[in-house]
Amino acid sequence: MTLPADREPAVAPTSDAKRDSRADENKQSPATATSLAIERTFLAFERTLMAWLRTSLSMISFGFTLAKFFQYLESQRGAPLVGRFGNTWSPTVVGIAMVLVGTGSLIAAVIQHRRRVRALHREGMLPQWNLAYWVAVIVAVLGAFALASLMVDA
Repeated sequence: MTLPADREPAVAPTSDAKRDSRADENKQSPATATSLAIERTFLAFERTLMAWLRTSLSMISFGFTLAKFFQYLESQRGAPLVGRFGNTWSPTVVGIAMVLVGTGSLIAAVIQHRRRVRALHREGMLPQWNLAYWVAVIVAVLGAFALASLMVDA
């Protein structure tokens, strides 16, 4: 393809010698490339755990708030809430279920993350501090306490 005389190419053509020397400069040793790939994989595992943490925390907090709010409404009314079709609503059960699902999924995510990190250690990753893991463990314990609190009050 030829360019019109008034246009220049966007990228100046390079000679093969220049291209080869640049390629040599950008090459990494296999050990460096492997260690960086392991590090990127570890960071991806951490991002996944943090996503599970956000989702689980949302479910735990919304379920706890829902259950406590409707317990408050029932205590103010002095009678259970009755729906349109005569059914007694049980938002406490829905709240407990949400806290249970949120806490259970976070525990499963922590276990899965721990297994994946152990696999990376077997591949040669050096031990390092994993903040997302410890925050997720603490939130899972708090979720268990929230679940226990709802079960005692129910």
